[in-house]
Amino acid sequence: MAMTRLLRSFSFRLALTYAGLFCLSVGLIMGVGYWLRVVVPMDATHRMVESDSDQLRKLYAARGVEALTIALDRRAQHSDGPKAFHALLSADGKVLTTNLPSWPARPSGHLSLIEADTFVEGAEIDHNALVKDQILPGGVRLMVGRDVEDVTSEAQVLRTAAVWILGVTLLLGLVGGWLMSLAIGSRIEAVTLTARRVMAGDLTRRVRVLGTNDDFDRLGEALNLMLSRIETLFQAVQRVSDNAAHELRTPLARLIGRLETLEQAAGTDMTMRLAASDAIVEANRLQQILSALMRISRLENGRHPLELQRTDVVQLLEDLAEFYQPEAERLGIELVISARRPLVADLDLDLVFQALSNLLDNALKHAGAGHRIEISATRRAAGLDLSVRDDGPGIASDETAQVTEQFYRGKGSDGVPGDGLGLSMVAAIAHAHGASLQFSDARPGLRVTLAIPEHRLGQASPYP
Repeated sequence: MAMTRLLRSFSFRLALTYAGLFCLSVGLIMGVGYWLRVVVPMDATHRMVESDSDQLRKLYAARGVEALTIALDRRAQHSDGPKAFHALLSADGKVLTTNLPSWPARPSGHLSLIEADTFVEGAEIDHNALVKDQILPGGVRLMVGRDVEDVTSEAQVLRTAAVWILGVTLLLGLVGGWLMSLAIGSRIEAVTLTARRVMAGDLTRRVRVLGTNDDFDRLGEALNLMLSRIETLFQAVQRVSDNAAHELRTPLARLIGRLETLEQAAGTDMTMRLAASDAIVEANRLQQILSALMRISRLENGRHPLELQRTDVVQLLEDLAEFYQPEAERLGIELVISARRPLVADLDLDLVFQALSNLLDNALKHAGAGHRIEISATRRAAGLDLSVRDDGPGIASDETAQVTEQFYRGKGSDGVPGDGLGLSMVAAIAHAHGASLQFSDARPGLRVTLAIPEHRLGQASPYP
């Protein structure tokens, strides 16, 4: 995972690209050096050997083998440039003159490199001879060459140096890319972590600024200014919402009280009593909606602290089923539990109970008579899954992203009582627990799962 993340790092890939370009540049420079120090001198020696061979072949054609032998000996002693080598063999293989220690058994007919080491006072002197090997008229074999030991040694040194330099350059590029990725990655991770915490509701978080006035510091300062502005605006909205909610509570309570008084004062006037009763129901509903909106806001903004307690999850499901069993029997719906003990987790019992109550209430409203609802709890390595599944009509796949929006009513909700805040409350409770709310096709029906991650469950013990 760490290696995959490193390879995907832009800074590491950029450093690796620069290392590759640097290796290419070094390779080009060394290639030019190799051409100047090896290829050019070798080409010059090649032309020199060809020239010597042509002149000696012409001398043999004009004056014979004796003149050629004298010329070869004189050339070996008084040649200009690199040391001259030669070997002259008669048609029957007899050596006429040579200063080569050995040669191939058969003539190659082209230029070749052969060893021409010599010994002086017991010490070996290395020579490499570039030799032109040819057969002259009459079967005489002539080998003419020049010493290229310096050039071949230079070539070996340059090849070895190229391997080491390119290898070290690539290694340093990889190490540099890794270090650069760590340095840049840590700064980016700090920004990412701050963004995630802000998204989780902590608007007081700010990007860490090191004071180096580099690009990351300037970016952090800009983001911090933006976050401060967002926090100020959000706090203003919260104050307006809180004040509005606070100001509405008292008038609503007074309205309900006066409507109750009006209902009692109506006496035998049934029309007036029914109108007052309906108004009281609507006022109570408005008060419940207002309370629900405020609670959702507090949960989403992290202003509602969780009261975690060690919870027997199976007992929680049994209490929930017991509470809704009469309503399920009235509607002709089978209500079952799928969980087994021991199953313990650290949860906010009241909030989780309310979330599951909202899910179960929705299932009872939409499943219909003759259907089955299953409440389940499953402990996995990733955490705890609390699910409510029914075999009713379900919801369309394109609605799953909208059903948690406040006041959203699904396509099949006509005539079904509710205010469109139930799933919004469940989503807010899931957010407060760091959980995810998942909707999946139960085929038939719908499964809604509250998936609480393992790190938010405390030290609860999974069942075996």
